[in-house]
Amino acid sequence: MKLVISVSGGGALGIGPLQFMRRLEADLGKKLGDVCAAFAGTSTGSIIASGLCSGMSADELYGMYNDNLSAIFTKRKGTVVPELASNYYRYDNANLKKLLYKYFPGKMDAFDKPIFIPTTFMNGESVEKVWNREDSWMDRAFAVLSSCSAPTYFDTLNLDGKIFCDGGLWANDPIMVLESGIKNPCKPDKKACKEIMDDGFIILAFNTGMVHPNNAPKKKNALGWLNYIMDEWVARTGNSNYFEACANIGKDNIFRCAPEVASAYEMDNLKKVKEVSDIWDKYYGQVKQKVLKFVKTAL
Repeated sequence: MKLVISVSGGGALGIGPLQFMRRLEADLGKKLGDVCAAFAGTSTGSIIASGLCSGMSADELYGMYNDNLSAIFTKRKGTVVPELASNYYRYDNANLKKLLYKYFPGKMDAFDKPIFIPTTFMNGESVEKVWNREDSWMDRAFAVLSSCSAPTYFDTLNLDGKIFCDGGLWANDPIMVLESGIKNPCKPDKKACKEIMDDGFIILAFNTGMVHPNNAPKKKNALGWLNYIMDEWVARTGNSNYFEACANIGKDNIFRCAPEVASAYEMDNLKKVKEVSDIWDKYYGQVKQKVLKFVKTAL
């Protein structure tokens, strides 16, 4: 069996799955990037997936997040009432862009293993776009940045007139993107994906936003509904993908990591970063034996 990893979006909440992963790596005595055969990640999950696929340890990625989150979420300047601006977004992506080009230089074909990064193509025939190793012309950093460009949080990206936005709009949980990429590989992935299919595969999936009750929006104006849809329902789109993946390969072949919390955590609330990390740390302790048994079936 081959182990593959899927990581959903969630902004600064990505620190949580990384805390889980670094404890898992410590118990395995191996890096997840070394033992996994393929990766998929959306938004903040694309950073994590790219890091693992590039050979970074979960501990290194955790440190990268911890050291740079305040710089990544830098409030945009120059607008007195940003909500009324014709192009509304909260944060300048300059520091995030700089960080991604530092850690992920080169083109998509620089990845040694299959990786799938959903983004949203805003002005084409199809809005669904997945960056993979066949996109040998695309900067790895740009691919990740495009997946991270969540509406209302970061600005869209313009590349030669082509507009890209957060992949979470249609695949916040990329588990089905991962499965589809393995079963219908692009040319550079054919050999690797054939080996994965021949051996069979199990999916370690991370629900970065965690599991929480649904709460109606406090403000039902246009902005209130927009925030509600972004923070509550875009994050929940992964549930249907998870159910479909279970039907396709069997529930026993998927371990979905998702702590239960009393209420949703805002993806840009940096005051809650340690709390989120602690939640995932406690959760790892609760499922440690199960997840180790699951992962070791592929070692």
